[in-house]
Amino acid sequence: MPTLISTSQDLTAEFAIATEQVNLEILTDLLAENGEFEIQSPDLETLVVSKYEFLEWYRLKLAETEITAVEYDRCSHCSFGSRVVLFNGGKFPRVIKDNSERSRTGIMVEANEGQITTLKFCFVFLESENPYLFECNIAAAKKEDEELGRPSRFTDPF
Repeated sequence: MPTLISTSQDLTAEFAIATEQVNLEILTDLLAENGEFEIQSPDLETLVVSKYEFLEWYRLKLAETEITAVEYDRCSHCSFGSRVVLFNGGKFPRVIKDNSERSRTGIMVEANEGQITTLKFCFVFLESENPYLFECNIAAAKKEDEELGRPSRFTDPF
């Protein structure tokens, strides 16, 4: 069994590295037996599940997606200051349901006694912006209008 490092910050990095390497053995060792871990159901609802249910879901997600980028931030909402990791610009592992959701999702990591006790989806970050998807779509449409030299389809109401 690998030796685990014990701080929340280091466990977040260990989780990120194991994710990048698709190392399910290390992921299994990192997660606490009695922890609570969020996943996304097939109908895109968030569920809190056991360690082994999370690992099965995560294994399937990792099988269909290559991790190409990892960045770190901190939660600025429900667990202020907790470490958050974002994979592939916040596009993995959670799928955005609709335009009313934030454009990126991180995984907030909470640890106790050298193991990860909670993995929770995070949407509000301390160090970086996370606009709603509809805001991203409007910005892209405005940019397209500008590049094509046509009047904007959107006007500022203020």
